Amino acid sequence: DRRVMKGRTWKLESLQLLRNGKLNRDWLIESVKSRAFEKAYKAGARTGAIGARAYIKGFKRLTSMAEAQPADWFIAHAHGALPIARAAARRWNARLGFDCEDLLAEMGGDPPEIIEQLERENLPACDYISVPSQSIGERLRERYNIKPPVVLYNVFPRELADGMIEPKDRSNARPLRLHWFGQTIGEGRGLEEAIEAIRLIDWEVELHLRGRVSDEYRARLESLAGEDSRHQIIFHRLIAHDQLIRSLEEFDVGLALERPENGSYARTVSNKLFAYLLGGLAIAVSDTPGQREVLERIPDAGFLYEAGNAESLAKGLQRWLGDRDALRRAQQAAWEAAREKFCWDIEKEKFLNLLEPSTLGRLTQTA
Repeated sequence: DRRVMKGRTWKLESLQLLRNGKLNRDWLIESVKSRAFEKAYKAGARTGAIGARAYIKGFKRLTSMAEAQPADWFIAHAHGALPIARAAARRWNARLGFDCEDLLAEMGGDPPEIIEQLERENLPACDYISVPSQSIGERLRERYNIKPPVVLYNVFPRELADGMIEPKDRSNARPLRLHWFGQTIGEGRGLEEAIEAIRLIDWEVELHLRGRVSDEYRARLESLAGEDSRHQIIFHRLIAHDQLIRSLEEFDVGLALERPENGSYARTVSNKLFAYLLGGLAIAVSDTPGQREVLERIPDAGFLYEAGNAESLAKGLQRWLGDRDALRRAQQAAWEAAREKFCWDIEKEKFLNLLEPSTLGRLTQTA
């Protein structure tokens, strides 16, 4: 947040309720309050107000902060912010927006009955709802009988790729270099499947993984890869996202290995996919509703494979190994798609069109 705020002409006010490994008085007080409301909710007091206070630490203080400043729009960027933004919108007779990034009730980490209640009571009051995929929007529309949400893909501005060499001008080096990134390199992300796939390929292939990894899991992946010198796994440390895009120039294919059984995640579109497009990588992605939604619009940029089927992934990669011109065409198609269809420079217009021009200077965001 401090880095993002450098040079901004507006201010950021935050309420810090993190424990950070030590006894934080505010954290303790708000945790006790939240636990009391949680017990009341479970005991049968299942109102939206009780549920919100059970789910959201510091609810009252956050609501007071949001209501303190007048605005034309109050926009929530998380389920926990939704009732707070709505309260502020009521206070100032303002409009309400919600950026719904996930089908949180289906993800298992948050209390689904409270999430569903928050959605049921607040979504119909929103002047707009944005979602990261058509699939998630359709799910919300069917469940709550609301108007179709606006799809705002998790895309990036073109400027992050300034100075990069276009794929058509890059060297055609070997071996084939695959790239995957995430905050954590761990189970349930399809990486074992990717290793199984490259072991089915007779050509030289490098699998580059960027993220945090435990020594145990790293050893497990290296063991799965075996000792065949044609197949290497190379680990990279995390870097800032702005640097990440430019680093993709060194690779050939981006892997988005999302699992179809992961409910909400399967319905969204991984930001990996859009990063690969901007960086000019051909894309090999698992067939999930969200990723299919994008690949159907840019079929020349890569291929879908059946998740869980390493042979299907290997077959798609093998085609590019045997035809480097086809690989280069896919990379160029990805590069062009990121500039003509899937970039924030274009996508932001959808967002701005939701708002009346006269209100833009007074936009308040609740996060």
